[in-house]
Amino acid sequence: MGYGSVVETDVAIVGAGLAGSLAAVILGRAGYSVALIDPFDQARPDFRCEKIEDRHADSLAKAGVLDEILPAARRYENVWVARLGRLAEIKPIVEYGLAYGDFVNCMRRLIPAQVVFVHNKVGSLTLSPERQTLTLVGGEQISTRLVIGATGLGAGFLDRIDMHRREISKCHSLSIGFDAESDELPFDSLTYFGEDPSHRVAYITLFPLATGLRANIFSYHDLDHPWVKRLRINPMDAIAEALPRLERLAGRLRVRGAIKIRPVDLIATENAVQPGIALVGDAFSTACPVSGTGASKALLDAERLCNVHVPEWLATPGMSSDKISTFYRDPQKTACDTQSLKSSLFSKRSVLGQSALWSAYRWGCYAGSVGRNLIEHKRFPRVPANGAMQGGMPANH
Repeated sequence: MGYGSVVETDVAIVGAGLAGSLAAVILGRAGYSVALIDPFDQARPDFRCEKIEDRHADSLAKAGVLDEILPAARRYENVWVARLGRLAEIKPIVEYGLAYGDFVNCMRRLIPAQVVFVHNKVGSLTLSPERQTLTLVGGEQISTRLVIGATGLGAGFLDRIDMHRREISKCHSLSIGFDAESDELPFDSLTYFGEDPSHRVAYITLFPLATGLRANIFSYHDLDHPWVKRLRINPMDAIAEALPRLERLAGRLRVRGAIKIRPVDLIATENAVQPGIALVGDAFSTACPVSGTGASKALLDAERLCNVHVPEWLATPGMSSDKISTFYRDPQKTACDTQSLKSSLFSKRSVLGQSALWSAYRWGCYAGSVGRNLIEHKRFPRVPANGAMQGGMPANH
């Protein structure tokens, strides 16, 4: 493409992250003419989704790509769950560890050759009920029937078409990620919930990636909180301070490399129903990672939009806002979006709440985990002699 040149397509996808790349795979395989716009040939390392869980696998399977993605991931078959400082449950569940950048690059390799990958950025966008015009920063233009906005958190161009980002909760949570080592790991994966609301930690999860052990901590601290500052300087001591009984199950963690800390804002896009454009994933609304719904929401958006709605829209003339609105009313999408927001807000209250009601709720979660474990295993799980199951009472709440 050169200055002033025009490319005509059925669909132009802006953003080649997880949702945008999946959309390009589905539509390209279906035979539509597609342009995928992203400035980077390879996905940059980013601290986002690092697991493939059941909800992700369901959307990937419906999109026909699951079996092609899994060979790049690290499979594990059980998850230890610790609540109130004690091991409560061993879940026999299959999940996969896969770094976000590797996940996206695997998806990009599945994009059919006929999809035009444009390494550029969108400078301006003009919408109409018939065709849309994207002008790239180099002056080239793409004329398309439909634009799919998959720009994730970088959705600045939406302001130019009168879409606005509404802030629901500023710095709602922190996501903390790092590579780790430990001499004592009797589990495949561990989800260890916070021990006390005063620590403001939702949970830490330890799981394998191809490169080794990965740790993610999700907390409700402000970026300038003293604990976050201590974490940057001496991460091992800060983790032991916030999760003092973790060492009983995971040994003394050692941090390898840099710690990544990402604040998460809950944001929704207003006035999204416009002719010729549909937003997916974080471009439409964000989720708190504590809820575990962000990647599943983005994948479901891309799968439902491209498997169900886009074929119907392209089968008839025009791309009116009435057509676009059917995607935002999709029952599976709306249910997923609603549950994601509710879970994002509720999780914070359940972690930080210090009333007797919230204490009872956390004890109820602990009892539920123990009960499920008894039913599943017909016994209480045993762990090494240094494990938290061997005597002692959970932390007081």
